[in-house]
Amino acid sequence: MHHTELALVGFFFLQVLRTPVYATCYFPPEFQGEYKMQSSNTGEGIQYSVLNITANSIPIWGNCHRRIGNNFMLMINYGSNSCVRCLHLKLRSKNVLQVHAAGDEQISKKCYTNEESAAINCPSEASLETRSATEIILFKTKDLEGNEIPKEFCPIYGKYNLRYFTTDKFYRRECTGFESDLHSCPSGSTLNIHFRQCLFASYDLKLDCLGEWEGPNGETFLTFLDNRHLKNRLPQYRCAMYKRNETTGNIYLALGKDSTCNTDLHNSSYGHEVFELVPKNDNNWPRAVELGECRFPDWLSGEWEHVTVDDNTFTYRNQTSFKTYSIKCVREESQDKYLVFTKTQCDKKQFTCLKVKKRSNNIMEFQVGITFSNKKDEIDLCSDENFVENSWITQGRLNRKLEASCPISGEYTGVIPDITELCAKLWSDCRAPELMYYQVSDCTTNEVYEEREYRCLGHWTESGLLYTYTQRKDVASEAFECFVGSIISDKKDIYIKEAGDHCQRQLDPLQNGMNLIKQGLYACIGQISTQDDITTKKLPTMSPTRIPTKSWNIGVQNPPITTNSISGSSLPSILTTTVILGISMIVIVHF
Repeated sequence: MHHTELALVGFFFLQVLRTPVYATCYFPPEFQGEYKMQSSNTGEGIQYSVLNITANSIPIWGNCHRRIGNNFMLMINYGSNSCVRCLHLKLRSKNVLQVHAAGDEQISKKCYTNEESAAINCPSEASLETRSATEIILFKTKDLEGNEIPKEFCPIYGKYNLRYFTTDKFYRRECTGFESDLHSCPSGSTLNIHFRQCLFASYDLKLDCLGEWEGPNGETFLTFLDNRHLKNRLPQYRCAMYKRNETTGNIYLALGKDSTCNTDLHNSSYGHEVFELVPKNDNNWPRAVELGECRFPDWLSGEWEHVTVDDNTFTYRNQTSFKTYSIKCVREESQDKYLVFTKTQCDKKQFTCLKVKKRSNNIMEFQVGITFSNKKDEIDLCSDENFVENSWITQGRLNRKLEASCPISGEYTGVIPDITELCAKLWSDCRAPELMYYQVSDCTTNEVYEEREYRCLGHWTESGLLYTYTQRKDVASEAFECFVGSIISDKKDIYIKEAGDHCQRQLDPLQNGMNLIKQGLYACIGQISTQDDITTKKLPTMSPTRIPTKSWNIGVQNPPITTNSISGSSLPSILTTTVILGISMIVIVHF
């Protein structure tokens, strides 16, 4: 999480404290901001209305009264009468919020007079899976401080020939053969489509990616900003589905008719508009690279956050520059350095060096050399001078076979630095040692402002500090976050500080972190919401390697690391603990 995001969290809590409210729950900062949603679809084209989500209210639907997992009870008081509705909210990306309600009626037209009736009519898990619940897609335009939305990386990258057709008999359009093409150059956040040899005049289309999430039957939902809305009555926002054939690389991509995900959008090959993509021949690697025997280590293979490794190919999707790097191993220079040949999605080709470190079974870090060359042996590309010290890109494994236990047991409490009216609580779950929970509340009234759930991926020690990498589980986007910590006074006094997306070095948790103290009495506390989890099913928890859990797991070994083992890996993951909520983020607001 970046410093601007941390400041937003602090801004959110200060606003909560200064504003008298009557809600008993709050929307996470990630939900808050300004959105557009489709309001009508007539002959005049798609119309949109603006919707705001504040700390405790969605004005058109009600104030946040109660949260049950991802279900939110919203209430509007009309004198002696109340209007209560239950909505299921899922953050699909930084820019897309999905809203569900039970039944097929419009959300704004149906509510209940009491909380019990509304709770019974929360959308069921079955209705979410079968897509029979009422669904609204909200497209964020500004965050809670009024900043414009960030770009998102498109999961479709590279160069393709394509065939195009529509299925609407009133909107017949087709491009015969595969003369049209698609590419993602210069920015991986945009799909550039060139329609050629079609039954209509040739033109170019740009689709800016807003987010993606898992769909049914191995397919994936995508949302776009469609630039055609500037010249005609087509929707500004589009929902799509795509599926890649892992053997051939071919892709089917279908767009719905409007800004919903259920109008003329059945699957990736059957929608209002359909694209069949065939990869262009990409075997233009230098012969020495293509025939080389260099391979990356077996432990590195698989899917990571923004990296895919297969045999001798390391594919990295840079979330800042929106470039995709296809990196071929040329020669192993040392245990953790590899001379490589890189190629971007725009076909820029150069030699450089890749440095890789295994931090745990589910965590790796890498650096790409700062110097590139057109010749592999022109200079010493793998010298230490070609790397920026302590500047790593941290990645969590997606296809995990083993889960890492969190290093704490029990309950820890503290006060948020700079906002002493707020108290923090961090606790573990002895039945699922890979999970931790974090809560921010009013120190006087105990009113809960925010709750988070984290999955620990692992940890390591470096320069006397403990780094822990986690995955947030209470929002659907499941961001990865890093924390750095120090242990004081016989494992009962800890300091934790948020360390960004890539485990930033040279941070001092003792100087700027949050202090948490272990409490004496502790019961086996489960997840944040238990008996009232009406519809929210937690994401499946893989069976972790169960490690005996002491306080902070001091002296307890993690599952053995066979390659590039990090000394001190038995130390506890303090970092993980803080990861759990906005409190640690507030700690860093003054940054």
